[in-house]
Amino acid sequence: METLIKDLKNRGLSVGALKYHKHGEFEIDIEGKDTWKYAMAGADTVAITSSLKFAVIKNINVPTDIDEICEKYFNDNDIVLADGFTQSDKPRIIVVEKKEDAAIFERGCRVISVTDGNIGDMEIISSNVIESLRFLQ
Repeated sequence: METLIKDLKNRGLSVGALKYHKHGEFEIDIEGKDTWKYAMAGADTVAITSSLKFAVIKNINVPTDIDEICEKYFNDNDIVLADGFTQSDKPRIIVVEKKEDAAIFERGCRVISVTDGNIGDMEIISSNVIESLRFLQ
């Protein structure tokens, strides 16, 4: 499939590659696995499906908007935990090595909780998240 993907890309086509995984559980984008090989060959969209789940990676040339992503892919979730969207104005849980570094990430948004990643903080953080959900409703 990799050779065919490369050839079709060279002919100017946008190429998608879909893999069926018969064993149910899978991971995507693992070096050496088929989905990774398809992506490395140039596929614009790579997806894998099984009887248990579906995953897709799509090359896009537009900015990623957290609201659009959440609306399209997470609309059935009670809460979305997003990592790395530092420019977003969404309420956030800030995880830092030193709590005094948290101010760097606040940027005018609502801070739900600040932690240094200590597992002991998780009950407090979860409670703060649930309280924030009540506040937003």
